[in-house]
Amino acid sequence: MTRGLITLAASLLTAVTCAPSGPIAAGPGSPDAGKQLVTSKGCIACHTIQQVPEARGTVGPVLDGVGDPIGRPKIAGGTLDNTPENLRRWLRDPPAAKPGTMMPNLSLTPQEISHLLAFLQTLK
Repeated sequence: MTRGLITLAASLLTAVTCAPSGPIAAGPGSPDAGKQLVTSKGCIACHTIQQVPEARGTVGPVLDGVGDPIGRPKIAGGTLDNTPENLRRWLRDPPAAKPGTMMPNLSLTPQEISHLLAFLQTLK
């Protein structure tokens, strides 16, 4: 029995030490899942979004048009260029991207960020 436990422990140790390290990459985002996150994560309390009737907040900017980088070339109060990379950076940690912002870090997972990004890019 002890030999079996040693073999099992060695197998588990090998699996753990050979597992890839680093951040887990998010899969592709779903605009529908992102739209649901806008409500469940509380974005509707601060932002207005025409496609989300419950989103009537006035503290943060209106998000309509954020998916059109030509018509809306800046995000984060004019701090960042409106690119997918910067939207992702903003959603990951707004205070790090723009110190002093009122938008909190929502501790979103990489997958949640992908979903929100996919939804925001539909807002043209």
